Amino acid sequence: MTHFFTRHHANKPVLFRGLLLILVFLLGSCQAEQPAPTEHTTILVESSPTPIKVEETAASEPTAVPPKTATATAVPPNTATPSPTPTPTPTPTLSLFIPPAWEHITASAIEQLNTHTDFNWQLANSEPESDIALSKNDGELVHREPLVLAVPYNAAWDSTDEQTALNVIENGHPLVQVIPWKDINPTQKAMHLDGRFPTDTDYPFYENWFLTGETGHETAVATAAPILQTLMSDPVIHIAAVGDIMLDRTLGNVIAEGDIEFPFKLVADPLQQADITIGNLESALGNTGEPVEKSYTFQSPPAAAASLAWGGFDVISLANNHALDYGSESLLQGIELLKEQKIAPIGAGANAELARAPHIISVNGLKVAFLAYVHVPVEAVGNGFDTATWTATETTPGLAWAVPAEIVEDVTAVSTQADLIVVMLHSGYEYVEPPSAEQAAAAHAAIDAGAHLVVGHHAHILQAVEFYKQGVIAYGLGNFAFNIDGNANTAILHIWLDHDGIRQFEFTPAIVQYGGQPRLATPEESSTILGQIYRLSQGFPIPSPEN
Repeated sequence: MTHFFTRHHANKPVLFRGLLLILVFLLGSCQAEQPAPTEHTTILVESSPTPIKVEETAASEPTAVPPKTATATAVPPNTATPSPTPTPTPTPTLSLFIPPAWEHITASAIEQLNTHTDFNWQLANSEPESDIALSKNDGELVHREPLVLAVPYNAAWDSTDEQTALNVIENGHPLVQVIPWKDINPTQKAMHLDGRFPTDTDYPFYENWFLTGETGHETAVATAAPILQTLMSDPVIHIAAVGDIMLDRTLGNVIAEGDIEFPFKLVADPLQQADITIGNLESALGNTGEPVEKSYTFQSPPAAAASLAWGGFDVISLANNHALDYGSESLLQGIELLKEQKIAPIGAGANAELARAPHIISVNGLKVAFLAYVHVPVEAVGNGFDTATWTATETTPGLAWAVPAEIVEDVTAVSTQADLIVVMLHSGYEYVEPPSAEQAAAAHAAIDAGAHLVVGHHAHILQAVEFYKQGVIAYGLGNFAFNIDGNANTAILHIWLDHDGIRQFEFTPAIVQYGGQPRLATPEESSTILGQIYRLSQGFPIPSPEN
């Protein structure tokens, strides 16, 4: 403890009291100015030999805390050289030459190459000016196009051997045009070479197309090749079509006994090998209903649906003058029997909307729509039955009647849903070769509206082929599997279609045997049957291949 002392002199008591008063005054003034926590201070005064202890409460002065001064740390100047902003590497520009033979893919090729590769692609005017070219020189193989020997569609010479074909390719022939398969048109047909067709994998002649590039462009070639392969691929659909099928009488009895293969056993290969096979079922189908009042009534047994499926049929028209021979109950039963066999019934239904509804099939990336109609005259025998009375309404089952305006409406509507449109037409006069006015009007209406093919039947005989605008009309394919007296000549119509429509068609002649079972024709019979079709077609002009 610290001891404070005063000096002794004569007036010590007075001095002590004065000092004490001054001290109290000072302490009181400090306490008044700032109340604060107090602490006890002891003052020792030496007034006598015995120290006297005096306690006073004094306000303690808080220790002043110096204000906090923000301290800024100086950042030394950056003496390093700043890195320059990287400049984007420019996209390499490449020029591509596409020859005139493939000019139809040019726009799509440039668009897709610029979208899906790391290069900027431009078209070159010629192969020497290009960095990369589509050519017949060695490089990256991107496409093999069959090279065909094309002859007029009605030429008798339609097949040869490979050696003769090679001679024609090398030396030419006045009747033959050697062209890529993609460039053939319906007025021409590709010759079969030792039995092989351009769509067969072992077809002998091809035109190879390669993607070639200058040294250093190997990556660009490898990147572009798959895109061009896709664009150059040209999907084709093969349709086989036949005329009237009636699986009652003899054929129906055989089917009912358990042999569903019998009706089509001798013609199965050309029917089953097509992508899509179509025909007209000229009878009711099932085992319900009663025969209506008309001259002839047919009803194929229920198992006939399985027979059609075994024969390769995918689409069956019911738009004909026998579909309701056993009433609407049998019609609806037959529709269900066909559906159970994965066969699409068209041209008839529970109401007008269903009867006129299309069936669309997707094959090889293409969508094909099928429609069917009937327009036949009133029967000239019996009670003069009028098939038009079977026309479906909004509330009653029936058929799609071939009213040209309605055909146009239906074809126009489905054209936004399908790439290709096929119309099946049951029309004309029985055993009359020229097409009737109603038959031609309905067929023309279909093509005018955008259909590509019209397949006809009803006359029970073969009829003409007409090239009409962008389409083909086969007015009548005759009977096919049909137990009926009459002309035995018939044919299977083969049609190959691509994105542009019909590429080619041809006939496989056949004969309807006694009892109704068809078989393929002999070479002599084939010549007669084809000659018959070509003769009937002479009344219609054949457009030039360039058109």
